[in-house]
Amino acid sequence: MVNLINFVFRLKIGAMKNYLLLCFCFLSFQYTLLQAQNPCNSTNHAQFDFWLGDWEVYHTQADTIVGHNTIERILNGCVVQENWTGATGFKGKSLNTFSPIDTTWNQIWVDVSGATYHFKGEWESGAMKMKGQTIGGNGQTILFEMSYTPDKETSNIRQLWKQSTDSGENWIVIFDGIYKKKNK
Repeated sequence: MVNLINFVFRLKIGAMKNYLLLCFCFLSFQYTLLQAQNPCNSTNHAQFDFWLGDWEVYHTQADTIVGHNTIERILNGCVVQENWTGATGFKGKSLNTFSPIDTTWNQIWVDVSGATYHFKGEWESGAMKMKGQTIGGNGQTILFEMSYTPDKETSNIRQLWKQSTDSGENWIVIFDGIYKKKNK
């Protein structure tokens, strides 16, 4: 009888060790899967993180609010989404992604007017700088340059958007705003 009790006891300890080993392997596998599911957890993917948050946007030359913007990470942190509402009610969104293939940031802007703009750029000299182009109503090519420059002292961000209709010889500013974090 004692041998039978010892056998059952050793069997239970062996089963417990096997169970713990199985749990450890399962958790290790789940961790590996989780890492594979989050391919956007890199320094490059974090370059636009300074823009994340809820913002009131002011005209640079006046203390006038021109809009509100909420910037958030979506889709497992792989996309930075912009949700713009202008002071007049005009709305737009942008989706921003980092491409590890060519190491650029890519933005697609869409708004309630039906406009769609594509930009490509990179973090350079303390700012996110992007360029794009579109075709105007008269078939003319319109070039765009846009920058987002964070101010480390104030935590504000300046967004400057310019366009050229003469192949880049002359530029006009179409948006110049200062982002200030909303008080909660």
